[in-house]
Amino acid sequence: MVVIERLDDIKLVIDKAVMERYYDVYFVIHPRAQKVPLPYPYHESINKWMIMKRPMMNALKQKWKDFIVWFVKEQGCDNLRITRCDIEFDTYYSTGRRHDTDNSCPKFIIDGLCESGMLVDDDSNHVASLLLKCFVDKDRPRTEIYIKNIEVEKKENENGEE
Repeated sequence: MVVIERLDDIKLVIDKAVMERYYDVYFVIHPRAQKVPLPYPYHESINKWMIMKRPMMNALKQKWKDFIVWFVKEQGCDNLRITRCDIEFDTYYSTGRRHDTDNSCPKFIIDGLCESGMLVDDDSNHVASLLLKCFVDKDRPRTEIYIKNIEVEKKENENGEE
């Protein structure tokens, strides 16, 4: 028997402190690396990654996926297996230059949430809505991820035990 359980909302914040903790891990795993894998605590604009050659775009996608899998595990949210939710991304850029909200598409972050086991899938049956908001915070650029209206399927046996 499958029972739908509702969980409290989850807030994940990717900021400079998180990125620096990840860099410590990254440079241990990749001792020959010279550059940080992800320079900003927010997803690259779709305008940047869509014009990349396929190998570069795949490399960027893999860097984000590796980072998000690490981050979700650090937050204790891996393998939640969320079957339905709404997701809101609040992106705080470090500059006041013009940013198109629809270009802040967090594709690679969402793929990492799935890879970590936090989300079952990122299709419309599992992610009911996606809200993107953009702001400027020169002192603390970051991405805030709010996962709301969370449903998780729990399987119970005939005795009512999970």
